[in-house]
Amino acid sequence: MLDFIKYTQIQLREREGTFVPHGPSFGRARPANIRLPLSTLKLKLPRHAPMRGGSFEEKKVYRGVYTLEGRSYNRNTMPSQSWKQTLIANRQWVFNGPWFTGRMGQVAFSIEGLYPAKPNPKLNFLHPKAFETGVLGYLTASEGHRLYDEGRLTPYRRAPLNWTPLPNLPLPAVQFDMAEAEPLARYRFVFFPASRDKLIHIGFSYRQACAGSQAEQDEKISPKPMLDLIDNIISSIRLTLSPGLEAELEEIRKSCPDLAVSPGCPPLKWPAHVDKDGITIIDYDKRLYATPSY
Repeated sequence: MLDFIKYTQIQLREREGTFVPHGPSFGRARPANIRLPLSTLKLKLPRHAPMRGGSFEEKKVYRGVYTLEGRSYNRNTMPSQSWKQTLIANRQWVFNGPWFTGRMGQVAFSIEGLYPAKPNPKLNFLHPKAFETGVLGYLTASEGHRLYDEGRLTPYRRAPLNWTPLPNLPLPAVQFDMAEAEPLARYRFVFFPASRDKLIHIGFSYRQACAGSQAEQDEKISPKPMLDLIDNIISSIRLTLSPGLEAELEEIRKSCPDLAVSPGCPPLKWPAHVDKDGITIIDYDKRLYATPSY
């Protein structure tokens, strides 16, 4: 009860010095069970606690099996429209300062299923190399075309950063970060295959409610509580595979025993596009996927 009074979104005081914001208690988070076609994903998520007055709408996890039959992205989000997605769930958590210093940050969470719009029976995301190719292709399709400075072809975002394999999961999996040219938000992603032709993407964005360069923001408001929540959720991920999926992975282990993804991956050279297959990264050309004008 004291925390409810001490940490509120209402701001009545000026801010001075460095603040360590307070967010939801991960210790009270309940497990969410997400039934995928060939596996069950379990992870712990605090209750939805959004920013007051915001427009963020929660999509709750339902008890049925997600078929992951998705819809196309719009052209502004993904000009190539080379991937389809199914939003499974999302939540937002606000972080507040003490004693009426107000809202100081927020974390947004989402999980979605992905697959190429153009089927490729030769591609098997359960194999580590194909999995990496799919992740980097999707990332470029959704983010590689965004420009911060069109004249200088300066990309708006940089990724992957801090590429980290997740060997605790029973199939190829990776975590990495994405940064923006403007210090508005930062991102942490987790990817793993749901099947030979589908990926699961768990995404987090986090931001501080203050101005300045990223270093100046971090000096004003510590991002550590937000990153701790994100990392605790990622550490809670558990996967139970179906016998059929286990058998497919066992076959791949004959040529790739540990199913290991690459230990590191440098940031991609953006701006760039992908071909219609959603996989092949090609040179950027703003006219390539431009909407015809009549």
